[in-house]
Amino acid sequence: MGKQKIKDWRDHDPKRVVWLLCAIFIIACFSWCRQVFAQQPSQSAAPRPKDEYHRPEPTKDIKPQIPSATRNRPDKVFLEYADSMVKYDEHGSAERQIVKGNVKFRQMGMWMFCDSAYYFPQENSMDAFGHVRMEQGDTLFVYADKLFYDGTERFARLRCGSSEPTVRLINRKVSLTTDSLDYDLRQELGWYAYGGKLKDELNVLTSVYGEYSPATKNAVFYHDVELHSDENDFNLYTDTLYYNTDTHIARIETPTRIISDGDDIITSDGFYNTQTGVAELLSRSTILHTDSLNRTTTLEGDSIVYDPVTRISKAYSFRDERKHPSPMVITDTARKATLIGGFGIYNDATREAMAAEYPMMMEYSRGDTLFLRADTIRTWILNRPEPPAEGQDSVWHKAAAYPRARFFRPDIQGVADTIYFTEIDSILRLVRKPIVWNEERQVRGDSIIVHLNDSTADWARIPSRAMMMEHIEEDFYNQLHADKMMMWFAVGTLRRLEGEGSVQTIMLPQEADSTYNRLVDAESSFLTIEMTDGKLDRLKMWPEVTGNVTPLFLVKKSQKLLPKAEWLGILRPKREWYGDKVYWDDDLGELPDELVKYFEQQ
Repeated sequence: MGKQKIKDWRDHDPKRVVWLLCAIFIIACFSWCRQVFAQQPSQSAAPRPKDEYHRPEPTKDIKPQIPSATRNRPDKVFLEYADSMVKYDEHGSAERQIVKGNVKFRQMGMWMFCDSAYYFPQENSMDAFGHVRMEQGDTLFVYADKLFYDGTERFARLRCGSSEPTVRLINRKVSLTTDSLDYDLRQELGWYAYGGKLKDELNVLTSVYGEYSPATKNAVFYHDVELHSDENDFNLYTDTLYYNTDTHIARIETPTRIISDGDDIITSDGFYNTQTGVAELLSRSTILHTDSLNRTTTLEGDSIVYDPVTRISKAYSFRDERKHPSPMVITDTARKATLIGGFGIYNDATREAMAAEYPMMMEYSRGDTLFLRADTIRTWILNRPEPPAEGQDSVWHKAAAYPRARFFRPDIQGVADTIYFTEIDSILRLVRKPIVWNEERQVRGDSIIVHLNDSTADWARIPSRAMMMEHIEEDFYNQLHADKMMMWFAVGTLRRLEGEGSVQTIMLPQEADSTYNRLVDAESSFLTIEMTDGKLDRLKMWPEVTGNVTPLFLVKKSQKLLPKAEWLGILRPKREWYGDKVYWDDDLGELPDELVKYFEQQ
């Protein structure tokens, strides 16, 4: 049926179809014209307002518009606020914005404030001027007059000027002040190169160059470094210093001097706790203790641990031979005494000292130096029995050397298990297995007491079981045994001897021609000998004397020695045992095997 209609349409007259199409076109045009004219306002209608999107050219700064974007991007510097902004798009250069008044920038958690700035959005940087302030949370604040900031590198250069005469970085209780500061936000590290000052709650540090990290609290200083503490009253001077503002510990790597009340530390390697004052010195170092009378005690060691609270210092010799170890040295300059050893302790509060590991004490206040050795040596102080004179110390020093002790002076030498030396009376006390040698004489007893004057031994006393031997020639000796014995010396030579109780003697009297041709053995209760220049002047024995005189050619071997006589010259300390006044010269004080065996005997 549809097909029939189409066929009918095609059967219509062509002219009629053309007229029909023209009519339709005319009607459509008329309808379009009505719509267009209907939109035009009539002549009598009220005037419409001007187009609100069409504005005249600006006559003042453009009010900044803050774009909507993610504000926490780590790679972008955002302008957060400014009172006014002028935008420049110069041909061939990046966009520049001049912002003024309460300017605020932000990159992640870092806020930056200033009076005005050049902002380069495309370059992600800005130059800020006037009352510059950087803030990160409530822990980091930086103040400057100018800031040049690269947001891509997150690098700031801060300079002082009229609004801020210095650049200041404040991190909680730490402040860094300088004229010029560079700050790397990525590393959280700031540094200055033309002088600056870092201050925390304890110390003030100044240097030519310095670095500080708020994140780690570590600081580094170079050139003309000074550290001062009002609270702990000390000054530190060095060329390079590493310091932590949390621990207040300074790391020392260059020649350094630390001066405090009464103490002076000289070192080139170590750690110094500026809060407690404890120093751990790792290179050859020296501590000088000065008392109220301006007398100095010096402690020197390859390494030293120093505690100012207890006033105790511990000094060590290097254990590694490759470091060329030297002994610990304690020197009392006022008393002219030096104590050395592989390890030592000095208490400045009590003025006590101890040395171990092949120690040696040298006392050189009375002419010839007295050298004292043992496994351990201690020194301490004693109160004077009488009030001191003006300028004098109220105490005397005492030393103890034990075990396997030995001493040496040019005029007298000795060994004993324990040796005491007292400054107040210049007396050496030798206890257990003591032997003393003077010239060709050897003295033994249960104990021996020796008095030293300015240059030589003055007298010696053997309280019990005394035995003296004097070598004459070959295997002949003058010998004397007594319960007690007393000897006096003149310029190192025996001038008088007294024996008391159970006196036994063997002597070779010298003839007028200085020869020996007879041996005398005698017994009595008391004996006195007087000598001049080493020669016998007078011998007296009383009250009763028994004995024999035997020509030398008839003397038997059994007659040559008293029952307890034994010549022990092989144990006698020698000069090469002791070295010079400071360092060892004798294989660190090793004992001869014979002396070791002697002390091991019961």
